[in-house]
Amino acid sequence: MDTLTPLICDLLEWLERTPRTHAEVIDGWRTSCPRLPVWEEATDKGYVSCRGRFVEVTSVGRSFLSRARDLTDTAARDQIAAS
Repeated sequence: MDTLTPLICDLLEWLERTPRTHAEVIDGWRTSCPRLPVWEEATDKGYVSCRGRFVEVTSVGRSFLSRARDLTDTAARDQIAAS
């Protein structure tokens, strides 16, 4: 997992909780570092899209999030088993 993956997952999970406007997304991630690479990566890969005023997670984004969660769960189980 690269360094942006956990931040992209955070962004996608945050967007899934409730509809957000583009302004809310940018404002909410203003203090997150590195905000813009996360946003750019998520949009470039098609994980999010703007629908009218709102930003939403796409089906590609939901698939990515599911795979990332599975990898995280597997890594955590492996770490516990190695203890």
